[in-house]
Amino acid sequence: MWSQVSGGQVLRVLAHPIPLVIGDTQYPKNIFTLWSKAELKAIGIMPYRELPVDAKYHYSGTVSYEIKEDEVVGSYASQSDKEYAKLKLSMLDKTKSKASSILARDDWMAVRASEGGTAIPDAVKAYRVAVRKESNDKETAIKALGDLDAVKLYEATPYIETRKDDDDKEYESERHLDLVTHYFSEDPLADDPAFVSLVKK
Repeated sequence: MWSQVSGGQVLRVLAHPIPLVIGDTQYPKNIFTLWSKAELKAIGIMPYRELPVDAKYHYSGTVSYEIKEDEVVGSYASQSDKEYAKLKLSMLDKTKSKASSILARDDWMAVRASEGGTAIPDAVKAYRVAVRKESNDKETAIKALGDLDAVKLYEATPYIETRKDDDDKEYESERHLDLVTHYFSEDPLADDPAFVSLVKK
């Protein structure tokens, strides 16, 4: 993106190359690719970048511009937070939906057992009980979140994951888990031999 600057003011932001009339001169749009940054700057055209607003949590206000030596930076100086109470309602729906989707995989076993067929394996039965409990615990935790910062942290909680590489050597990496949809209950049917541990940071 580019910006057109004149007299210390940003006249407009250009999302893509377009023909320009500056003063009495008509410029074709290919100057954006053929000219150097210095040549473009000489006629008031500078690269533009915009500091992003996390639209998940904030409403953006009016954009303001800072004209730097080699670029123009746009930022939203006035932002308003979204209502965290409404965000929590969405989080509750998501965690319930995730639990339902996890349980759906093995529902056929429950149906089979209820109709007199093979019983659900004990490990799978225990897993389903654990998922339901974890879902209930998540609902309690989400309802207790007291502000927007708590909501953000719950949806991006730092953990240290330890895994093994092909040479059986362990290595660590930091992950930010969305606790709304990440379930820790151990799935007896999952197979991930590289996994070692996941510890809250």
